[in-house]
Amino acid sequence: MSIRVGTRGSALATTQTGLVARRIETLTGQPVEIVRIRTEGDVRTGSLAQMGGTGVFVTALREALLDGRCDVAVHSLKDLPTGAAEGLTLVTPERENPRDVLCARNGWTLETLPRGAKVGTGSPRRAAQLLAVRPDLDVLDIRGNVDTRLARALGPDADLDAVVLAYAGLSRLGRLDTVSEVIDVRVMAPAPGQGALGVEVRTADLSPLSSFDLRPDGATDRPLDLADVVAGLDHLPTRLAVLAERALLARLEAGCAAPVGAHAVVEDDEIRLSALVARLDGGQVLTHSARVVLPTRGAAAGKTGASGSTGVARDHAVDAVDALARGLGVQVADALLAGGAAELAPLRAAGPGTSTASLWAPGTAPTGRTEDAHGSSGREDAHGQAADPENPDDRSTVGGTDAPVGPEQR
Repeated sequence: MSIRVGTRGSALATTQTGLVARRIETLTGQPVEIVRIRTEGDVRTGSLAQMGGTGVFVTALREALLDGRCDVAVHSLKDLPTGAAEGLTLVTPERENPRDVLCARNGWTLETLPRGAKVGTGSPRRAAQLLAVRPDLDVLDIRGNVDTRLARALGPDADLDAVVLAYAGLSRLGRLDTVSEVIDVRVMAPAPGQGALGVEVRTADLSPLSSFDLRPDGATDRPLDLADVVAGLDHLPTRLAVLAERALLARLEAGCAAPVGAHAVVEDDEIRLSALVARLDGGQVLTHSARVVLPTRGAAAGKTGASGSTGVARDHAVDAVDALARGLGVQVADALLAGGAAELAPLRAAGPGTSTASLWAPGTAPTGRTEDAHGSSGREDAHGQAADPENPDDRSTVGGTDAPVGPEQR
């Protein structure tokens, strides 16, 4: 029996799915069949905000998974709504570099682009951060696949000077030769979950076969047990980082039209999360950063407990660590909301919610810290203090004495 892996039909989607499919073949020894599913986002034109957000790329794949047309679905994680999907289990393989990149004519960088240069992006988050550091640029809304966008800046009929794309997509497509600058996360915070894949399976397929699943001849009509696939694909540092980023996004209740960036890293037994909310025109940017210390490595290193094969104690340890990551995201989101984020960007959340202290294990509650990410005079920390443009490392500290969070090194 082959394992059917569902994907969108674009070149990037099928390439990403191919990476997951090969990993599944290695884990199971079973043949894998790739099933292309056409989604609403592949058919309709216009901006994502006009189409209803990134969920338009997800619904058809989830329906195909739930009705049995495929056994596994592969998404770009940033396309997935933050709410859990009933009947499905999500796992995150190791993340690619989450940064954004500039692909510009003449090898230009953000610093060297000429005044008035035309830069294309379909992302309000990227547009706002571009304008925050280079308000003189002419930032234009564009849509299309990777090749279409690259041609707008680098093709023979180019009508733009540059486009901004994700490093991860270009890397997976083997197109990093088009990159003129990998943008520092302190200049352009990535989208929550950017660079990560989200792999979904039916939750019912994660439990071992029982006697009720077997026919008298010993065969079964039930799909394959995919517990080993989920355990083998799960990458703990990626899972914790994207849990924090997506918890922040969920708490802010931000759609794809809101300029929200987040970047979490897991290093030295702690999760560090930096996040940003910007005005659509880039005229004001609010940032906040915090960290949480993780339990000892042995307590956190277990595989996902979805199948129950890791034991009750390990399942509880995994749940506790996941809760720490989510709590960190909520804490940073609440700090941004308290600083006026909902007044800057189209967020549905209006203010901080209830305390998340109950999510933190004793002695591991994160210490909050605000930091200016760019040293721009138009930027404020989450407490309304203007950042010093002459001294970007002069960061206010609230509730702790953590060192500033730097960019992830890859």
